[in-house]
Amino acid sequence: MAHTPANHRVRVRFTCHGGHDHELCVQIRREVHPDLRCQAQQSDGYGYSSGGTGCTLPAELPELVERELQDHFQESRRRGWVLIAA
Repeated sequence: MAHTPANHRVRVRFTCHGGHDHELCVQIRREVHPDLRCQAQQSDGYGYSSGGTGCTLPAELPELVERELQDHFQESRRRGWVLIAA
């Protein structure tokens, strides 16, 4: 069965140093559990700046998400998103 990119898009909440929360959809290399997938209509559209809030997304965000999923899968699944804090 072929993997589609939609199966690799995960809901992420990124908390930056300034205390701002950003809800993102991040594409990673591995397939994501259905409970953590982005909605089909949600775009991957994020940049490495959050536009005026003073927050900067780490360039290695997909790798951080993969590591968090590996280390804390059950907690992420319980929440329905992966938490990444700067």
